Amino acid sequence: MTANKLFLITGSATGLGRALAIKLAEQGYKLSLVDFNEEAGNETLSLVKEKGAEAIFIKADVSKEEDVKRYVEETVRVFGTIDYFVNNAGVMVPMRLLHEYEMNEYDRVMGVNLKGAFLGLKYVIPVMLQNGGGSIVNTVSSNSFKPTAFNGLYSATKHALAALTKSIGQDYQDLNIRAVGVAPNMMTTNISANAVVTLTEDRMAKLYASTGPNIPATPEAIAEAVIFAATTGADLLNGTIMNCAGGEIYQ
Repeated sequence: MTANKLFLITGSATGLGRALAIKLAEQGYKLSLVDFNEEAGNETLSLVKEKGAEAIFIKADVSKEEDVKRYVEETVRVFGTIDYFVNNAGVMVPMRLLHEYEMNEYDRVMGVNLKGAFLGLKYVIPVMLQNGGGSIVNTVSSNSFKPTAFNGLYSATKHALAALTKSIGQDYQDLNIRAVGVAPNMMTTNISANAVVTLTEDRMAKLYASTGPNIPATPEAIAEAVIFAATTGADLLNGTIMNCAGGEIYQ
C-alpha cells in the first residue's frame, strides 16, 4: 500500500519537486523532502501536510557529502527505509558560450547537478540494498539527448547523469534496484526563466533555431511521469531515459 511507502525527494522546495510532493501526498505516500532553500522547503512541507501526508523537511546542500549523508541518515531514522529516491535537485546558470562561463559557475552546476546526484546515489543505494531493493528516478533533461544552444555546461551534467542512470539499470538489476531517467524539455519554472536572461536577441534566435518545435513541460505533468517511472513502470523502463520533451527530441 502506498501509505507504507517512502519517497525521498531532493530539490523539493519549488518547481517539479514541489509538484511531485503534492501529488504523492494526495496518493498517501510518506515523504522526506530535501532542499537548500529552507523557507520554500518548509512551505512545501506545509502543503503536503495539509494533504494528510506524513512528511519531514531536511535542509541540505546536495553538493556537500556531509549534508547528503545526513539527509539519508535522518530519513532512515524517521521512516526506517527508502523505497523511492527522486534525485531531482538541479540548477542552471545564465546561458552563454562555453568560454564565457566563470569557474564558480562551472563548480556550482557540476557540484549540484552531477556531484550532488552521485552523492545521493552513493548513500541511498546501500539503504535500498539492505532493505531488498527500491526505485530511483534521476531528473535528467532533453539536454541529455542534444544540447540546446548556449547550454553546454548544463547539458554536460545531464548527459553524465543519464549515463549514471543506465549504469544503475545495468549493474543493479539482479539486486532489485531500478533506475529511470525522466527527461523533460525546458519546464515552465523560475529556474528556466532565469537562465535565459543573458541571451541577446540574436542568441535567443539561435536558441530557438537549435530547438525543435515542442509542447513546454509543466512541473505537474512531469510529476506524473516521475510517479509512473518510479512505481508502475520501474521494471519496464529500468536503465532507460524516459523522453518527456514534448516533441522536441525524436529518439
